Amino acid sequence: MPLIVMCGFPCSGKSQRTEELKAYFAQSTERKVHIVGDETVGIDKNCVYADSQKEKNLRGALRAEVERKVNKDDIVILDSLNYIKGYRYELFCLIKHTQTPHCLVCK
Repeated sequence: MPLIVMCGFPCSGKSQRTEELKAYFAQSTERKVHIVGDETVGIDKNCVYADSQKEKNLRGALRAEVERKVNKDDIVILDSLNYIKGYRYELFCLIKHTQTPHCLVCK
């Protein structure tokens, strides 16, 4: 499953579940596991999510990072709020173009 999209409210356990999934896949498969999220881009959540333009730029940066890392061999976990349906549809189109499976995990 090359793309796993975590979706949910802040402080709902998405990052904890992401780390658990990474540990599971590292133990049970030979595939590389990449985590793409707010922390990997190096942002302050309190600053970015207070301003809609900064949040839009963050979504663009996360999408670009996912696009760079997604392939048929590695597993990419996107750990962010991902609450906008149109953004999730963009990710769906990206993964459909790559012709790999994906999964949406809502917390």
